[in-house]
Amino acid sequence: MIDRFWRIDTPFFPVQPDARTGGHLDVGEGHRIWWEETGPEDGYPVLVLHGGPGGNIKADYRRLLDPARHRGIFFDQRGCGRSTPAGSIEANDTARLVADIEALRKARGIARWVVVGGSWGSTLALAYAEAHPHAVSGLVVSGVLLARAGDIDWWWHGVRQVFPEVVDARNAILGDAERADPRRAILGRILEGEGDRQREASAALMYSELQTLDLDPASPPDDPRLVPDSVVTYARIFAHYDRHDYFADNGRLLREAGRLAGIPGRIIAGRSDMCTPPAGAWDLHRAWPESRLQIVSGAGHRWSDERLGMALVPAIAEIADQAARE
Repeated sequence: MIDRFWRIDTPFFPVQPDARTGGHLDVGEGHRIWWEETGPEDGYPVLVLHGGPGGNIKADYRRLLDPARHRGIFFDQRGCGRSTPAGSIEANDTARLVADIEALRKARGIARWVVVGGSWGSTLALAYAEAHPHAVSGLVVSGVLLARAGDIDWWWHGVRQVFPEVVDARNAILGDAERADPRRAILGRILEGEGDRQREASAALMYSELQTLDLDPASPPDDPRLVPDSVVTYARIFAHYDRHDYFADNGRLLREAGRLAGIPGRIIAGRSDMCTPPAGAWDLHRAWPESRLQIVSGAGHRWSDERLGMALVPAIAEIADQAARE
């Protein structure tokens, strides 16, 4: 009954309000990650990785997959969403997340799967595929973040060329001396600060980022002083990874792209993506011969962008169908 109220002129599949199954997986070091599955148990497995760092599974991510054909696997990364301990940055780094993905694959009895990731999820998807190419039958990434020094510098400083008022407002919470290195100052306030000082820096970081993600960003909250705990938690995990340059060794993902040889893949980039501009997608495509790159005119950064979805959804279906035939 409820399905009839939803638009059909959209690239996304119908809403799947509930997961078919789910639970916690103990991955050691005190961490238990929340995982869930959608679609038929005998469908081709497709792992979908959320963004962040610090994000979580969102219901609309399920709409990327065909509920009749794809066995969708999702999980909240360490410290995120329903994983425990919530907000923890202890024993939390990229290599451990890669190990968690492999542990989940084995726990769910999956031989090989297609891996999908956007934004930070693309970073993690590439890191996993390079570490475990035998387990990856296909790879689809969007909003590519290679976590090179230049990529990080753009996010903190270069984006001011397009959003000068947003970056200046973010930095306005800092003292004169701190503005010489806003990244260090804001990350320090989030990770070592307390109370209002930490909350203010978390809001400055997260709310300013939101303005760069979509062509038509959401309006600010009615009272920007009311920062929910979820924003502080997200910011803390994000700051932990950003302080350590995403544990990616300044270009290692691109240097080791040769390990993706033989893996069919699609790279989707929004031409108007101000968070992760298309240059990263282009560089990855040149280093990964089996990939196909599509730059979408007028599209932004997030999976909810319908222009991006018009390229992303069929790309996932094509790669999954190809893997299922092999």
